[in-house]
Amino acid sequence: MSDILPFCQVKLQYLLDLVLDQSLDDNAFRVAAYLALTHADHDTGECHPSFETIGTALGRHAKSVKRALNKPEMARHLTVVRGTNRGNASRYRPTEDALRRATQRRREGDKIVPLSRAKGGQSCPPEGAYLSGKGGQERPPNREKELKPRTAAAAPDLPGKGQSDTAPAQNAPPSALVFVPQGICFARDWNDRLAQEGLATLDRSLPLAVNGPHRGFWVPARSPAPRGSPEWREQVRQLRCLAGKEAGQMEQRHAG
Repeated sequence: MSDILPFCQVKLQYLLDLVLDQSLDDNAFRVAAYLALTHADHDTGECHPSFETIGTALGRHAKSVKRALNKPEMARHLTVVRGTNRGNASRYRPTEDALRRATQRRREGDKIVPLSRAKGGQSCPPEGAYLSGKGGQERPPNREKELKPRTAAAAPDLPGKGQSDTAPAQNAPPSALVFVPQGICFARDWNDRLAQEGLATLDRSLPLAVNGPHRGFWVPARSPAPRGSPEWREQVRQLRCLAGKEAGQMEQRHAG
C-alpha cells in the first residue's frame, strides 16, 4: 500500500466515493461518513467506536447501526471486524480498494477550494495550494481555462494582492511557495521529515504567517519530496533561505 496516500489526504475523495455509490441508502451513508469524519485514524482511517456511540450521535438504535454497516462493507468501502459482546468493540477501516480509488482521484487533479469567511463568498487559491485549514470543497481542473492566456483582470487571487474578498496574506512570499495551515496533515508531514533530518521544525524556523482566515507557513511544496532526492535537497535549500531571511529581519528589528 506504499502508493496509497494517508487517509487524511484523501478523506474528501473517499467521501465523494460514498456519495456517488447509489447502492448505499441514507442510513448506510450517514454511518460510513460519520466514521470517516469523526473517528478515523490520521494515517489508516481505522476506528472502533461502539454501535451505541454511533447510534447516539446519529439518533439511531444500535441494531440499526449494525444493519447499516452491512452495505458499505458489501460495497467494499469498509472492512468490518466485528467484536464480541464483552467490551471488545468492532473495528472499521476503509478497504484498500477504496483508499486506492480515493488516491487515484486525488492524483488526477482534485483540488480543495477554501471558502472565504469574510463575506461568505468563494475564492480560488494560489497555484499549487491544495488544502484549506478548515472545510473546503473539491474543484476539478478546468483545462480549457488553463490554456487561455492570463490577463491582469482574469488572474487568480494571489496572497496579498487584495483581488478577492478574502483577507490578504500577511508577509506573503513569492507565489512559487505553498501556504500550509498549521495543525493539518501537511504541516505534520513537514515537521516529521524535518525532525528525521535533524532540522528545526516549521514553527522553530519560519515565521507564522496569516493567509485569509488561516495561520500557517509558506513552504516549497505541500508535502516534502522523497528523502535524498534532488527535489528534497532543493526544498531544504529554500527552507534555509527562508529561515535566514527571518533571522535577518529579527536582527534588524532588534537593532532598530
